[in-house]
Formats: sequence, structure tokens, C-alpha cells
Amino acid sequence: MSNSAVGNRIAEAQQEESCRKRKDGTATATSVTVELEVLDCPVCFEPLRPPIFQSPRYVLWGISYVHPAVASSQILRNICHHCSRPSDYNRCHGIEKIIGSIQVPCSNTKYGCSMKTSYYEREDHETTCPHAPCFCPDTVCSFSGSTGMLQEHFTDEHKWPSTKFRYGWCFYTNIKEGIHVISGEDGQLFLLNVASEPFGCVISVFCVQPHDTDPKFRCALSLSYWKNGSYHAQSSEFQVPSMTLSDGLPRDCFLFIVPKFYLDEDSKICVTMKKASA
Repeated sequence: MSNSAVGNRIAEAQQEESCRKRKDGTATATSVTVELEVLDCPVCFEPLRPPIFQSPRYVLWGISYVHPAVASSQILRNICHHCSRPSDYNRCHGIEKIIGSIQVPCSNTKYGCSMKTSYYEREDHETTCPHAPCFCPDTVCSFSGSTGMLQEHFTDEHKWPSTKFRYGWCFYTNIKEGIHVISGEDGQLFLLNVASEPFGCVISVFCVQPHDTDPKFRCALSLSYWKNGSYHAQSSEFQVPSMTLSDGLPRDCFLFIVPKFYLDEDSKICVTMKKASA
């Protein structure tokens, strides 16, 4: 059999398979490249999302279709935004099917997110994506990554001490200048920062999260100490602020002060992390 004949038989088989899939409804996946901006509404430039409407005067994709926020306008409901002639908008199911079939990866793929969504749902997903980046607070370090990547970076690259805790259970840590990495049993990442001041030490605790949320955690710090025949005790409980650390560690968010008089080399503070609802 000649090469041309073999080629023709292969082409016929492929055509038959394509027809079969069209008849039985079996989808065929393929890869295409498209600029996502062409899928935006030509009036308000927001991503198109079902239901999508189209002027019956125009059938060319990309010329005269709008999403419901625009179609609901009294003006656009009666006047085609392309030609300015009177027109009623009808549901465009063909474009809706195309739009719904386009899947795009989350922009946080490099940080570990494997989620794919329809292109008009990507922004909604990324506002809550747990893999969105946070940042290393070290002023000479430009590292960014998911909280899991950050925790590994803190302990491996900066050698910051690390403690894993259970919510509602206390643990002790040295009162020494610098950052202490603490992580919950659920993997939630926190930083405890101790800074020296002329009057003693100031301590703050931060929850490292990629999105602004209402405080979900509380922290209780306590210190008790015998010195020169006198007993000193102090404690404080506060909501833990959440942040991405994009601007480094805040310098005006200290929540616990230890007077210099009560500080020794082996001074320790008791830390108890709680969920806000607990």
C-alpha cells in the first residue's frame, strides 16, 4: 500500500472518530492559546460569565455580547452598544458553552496551587487561595511563597528557632531578641518577635496569612519570676493580627512588655495560642 493511501486511511479514521464523538457527545480535550482579554465584556471590560446576552443583529463572536450586569441596563436592553440601533438582547448559549469550557490555572501555581477554574472564576478563587504568597520579614531577604514554603525557609535559611504547639496548651520560649517561628497542629504559621528596648523587651505575635481576614486566633502571654526576694507576675491576652508581612514586621504592634529588671539569660515566657471561637 502506498504512503498516500495509508495517509488517506488514517485521515478517514480520524474523521470517523471525530464524527462519532460529536454524535455521542464525548468531549475531546485539546490545548489552545487565547488572550483572556478578548473574553471580557466590550462595555465594562469585566470577565464574561453566564448568562451572556447578544444582539440578534450580530452573530459574530466578540462584536456584540455582554454579561448580565451590562445587559440589565435599560439603555443596553433597547439599544445595541455596537451600532446604537434599537435591539433586544437574547441569551447566547453558544458563547456561554465556550466560556464555561475554558479552564485556566491559578496564578499561584508556582507556590503550589494546582487549582484550575473557568477564567471568569479565577479572580474569585485567588481572593481566597491558601497558596497565595506571603513574604519573609527579613529586610535583606526577598523570598516569598506559601506559608508552608515560608516556614521551611525560616527554619532552613534563617535558622530561626521553631516550636509546634497544640491550641489551648501552653509552651515556654526564651525571651531573646529575634524571631521565633511557631506553628499550630493545623499547620497555621505564626511569628513571635522579641525586640530589645532601653526599658526591657517588647513582644508581639503575628499570624502569617495571605489574605486579610478577621482575627481568628488569640494569644495569652504570661511571665512569673522571683528575684531578690520579690515575686513578679504579669499576663496579657490579645487578638493575633493577620498579615502577609509584605512590609516586614510592624514596629508599632507590641502587645507585651517585660521590664529589664526581670530579664535574665534564661528568662522564659509562657505562650498559649487559642482559636478565637474557643
